[in-house]
Amino acid sequence: MDYDVVVAGGSVAGLLCAREIASHNHKVLVIEEDSEIGTPEHCGGVVSISAIDELGIIPLRSTLDNKIRSADIVSPSGTRFTLDARPQQVIVLDRREFDKQIAHQAKVNGAEIRVRSSLREITSDGIRTSDGEIKCKIVVDARGVSSLIQKDRTGILQSAQYEVYADWVNKERIEVYLDQEKYPGFFAWIIPTRRDEAKVGVAGKGINAASVLEDFLKRKGNYSAIRKIFAPIWVKGPIKEFVSRNTVTIGDAAGQSKPTTAGGIYSCGLGGILAGKA
Repeated sequence: MDYDVVVAGGSVAGLLCAREIASHNHKVLVIEEDSEIGTPEHCGGVVSISAIDELGIIPLRSTLDNKIRSADIVSPSGTRFTLDARPQQVIVLDRREFDKQIAHQAKVNGAEIRVRSSLREITSDGIRTSDGEIKCKIVVDARGVSSLIQKDRTGILQSAQYEVYADWVNKERIEVYLDQEKYPGFFAWIIPTRRDEAKVGVAGKGINAASVLEDFLKRKGNYSAIRKIFAPIWVKGPIKEFVSRNTVTIGDAAGQSKPTTAGGIYSCGLGGILAGKA
């Protein structure tokens, strides 16, 4: 089957792009290399209600993990100052469910989605994938940071994030730890998802993220890790050219995540929507 557009990458940017393209009655296919939309979950999932509302999404109950009341910023000496998060209506999303919710929106609009299918090469009349050749007019690269690593490694930091059970987790408070010796160029974080449950992570330039995170967790106290994710993040800002011939690059693949936090639900999602409407 021939398509108007093939989107490589089934995360927030790619799925929102496909949703918009399909809403204008164009034939669009989303291919995702992993076996399930929404996994592996690299993201902390922190966003404001107004941001996801602007993306055209009302989170389902299964999508909403937690509501945040405050955020503590902690210095190397242990000094803290607290930010009130209530005016921004900050929430924590279950990215596995959130991405699936967007995938459903795209499918309702007419998009087709395939998992365990990866982009191998862009050809003169389409793409070559792990499943064979597909003809299309336009290719959207939404494959994430992996696309950037091949072009420029200077904006890449190594990160590790564990999902943990621990009685020292404050359900209503995010914690950010600044220490340029331990986490050069970035920070450590605790994002509560439920009572006694959180996503705890670190990132930094030239560090062994797993080892640094283990040390951080030991200092916090007793815990049980139920999930471990290791992934590169991009902190250098957007790339200069988003369009090259028949290829449009969006989301993390285009460096559209925020350089300060590497978060990209809103910024990458908006990039996907604008590309889909173009």
